[in-house]
Amino acid sequence: MLARVLAGLLTTFRKAREVRRAATLTRAELEANQLAKFRQLAHHAYERSPYYRKIIAERGIDTARCEPKDFPVLTKSLLMRHFDEIVTVPGITKQAIAEFLTRSKDPNEQYLRKYRVIHTSGSSGEVGYFVYSPQDWARGNAMRPRGARPQRKRKGKMRIAYFAATDGHYAGVTLVSSLNSGIARLFIDLKLLEVNSPLTDTIAALNEFQPDMLAGYTTALKILGEQQRAGALRLDHLIYLATAGEATTESDRAFLEQTFGCGLTNTYGCSEHLGMGGSPPGSSNIVLYDDDLIFEFYEDHSVITNLFNYTLPLIRYRMADILRPIESGQHAPYLVIESLVGRTELQPVFRNRDGAEDFISPHTINEVFVAGVTRFQLQLTGAAEFRFMVCLDNALDAAARNAAVEGVAHRLREILARKRMDNVRFEVVPTDDLPVNPRTRKFQLIVDKRAAATV
Repeated sequence: MLARVLAGLLTTFRKAREVRRAATLTRAELEANQLAKFRQLAHHAYERSPYYRKIIAERGIDTARCEPKDFPVLTKSLLMRHFDEIVTVPGITKQAIAEFLTRSKDPNEQYLRKYRVIHTSGSSGEVGYFVYSPQDWARGNAMRPRGARPQRKRKGKMRIAYFAATDGHYAGVTLVSSLNSGIARLFIDLKLLEVNSPLTDTIAALNEFQPDMLAGYTTALKILGEQQRAGALRLDHLIYLATAGEATTESDRAFLEQTFGCGLTNTYGCSEHLGMGGSPPGSSNIVLYDDDLIFEFYEDHSVITNLFNYTLPLIRYRMADILRPIESGQHAPYLVIESLVGRTELQPVFRNRDGAEDFISPHTINEVFVAGVTRFQLQLTGAAEFRFMVCLDNALDAAARNAAVEGVAHRLREILARKRMDNVRFEVVPTDDLPVNPRTRKFQLIVDKRAAATV
């Protein structure tokens, strides 16, 4: 255990030095470093991943001279279908990860007491698993320059409040809660606030904690901003805001900064690649941390090669994110994009059993995990009811299918009970497919079917 901790610290220090050096490079030098890292990763994948060994052999790829474009695009569906052949560590299997996630809801708990595991459905509604060794994690979480640090209003540990989904192995909470397990815990007092808790409870907890920094989903922080303006929330020590998980518009930024009286950073990250970028002070653009990521930009999606995850190599992984590159300017050699062009999901609002109106974050729905469920969608059917559509693994027998459906129902009851919404009715309905929106050609995690139901 001690040796593992020391190895992780050593990787962290080496990566920090590498990040400082990368900021001094030209773009050509940074891309040369990217290519060298990619070839090391490709060689590692050839030696330890049956999936990539087959691709390299079939395509006649020379790992000493290869480039990302020599490889095919990897989708989430392909990743999950070939998970056991892609992963490079014996003993890490799709089934074992599913069993771990079914049992564990603590984002700090590590698989085999070593590997950090993140699951997500993302905006596709399709479940995916992502695994990181201590070295992968250290490389993927290197600290980046964020401009001048604002002056704190008091002494003592830095108090950070995180308002998001916190009761499982999700990307955001896994990243944030790792602050409690490293050297950072000596300087930081972290409070996790579940976005699916009743809003009144969250407001009371924040008023008592009085954070220096407030981070969370953009929509969730805007709801807190409305409470701050109304006087129910009274945060007096804030010096820093950070949004995550959703697009943050200029009007969002203006509202939050004016409401809380401090600057805001819009962060960009995901389960597949962890922290990918962030907006510099006073700007809506996002600087990409692409010394360890290779981006390919397309009109309606992006393709990203992860250079730091040696446990689960993601070479040319397709993302639904639409990224618009612009001139890097003072942020060179890094790439810069316009504020993320993302999709905003419908946010279900119901009255709870006390008659108070409250919301359910799409991220809470996004992160429903039940083994055997491969994809899902929430369909609103009434003022206090919805239908939850699920696609099930074809390999499940009748008993396992029933167990998966009941598992989803149990998880939804937990979500509603926590929000005091036991009065909201729902049904879980298995289906063979969940089509995209015929107009936009994009998948919607939450669909409003109430008008159709009325007709």
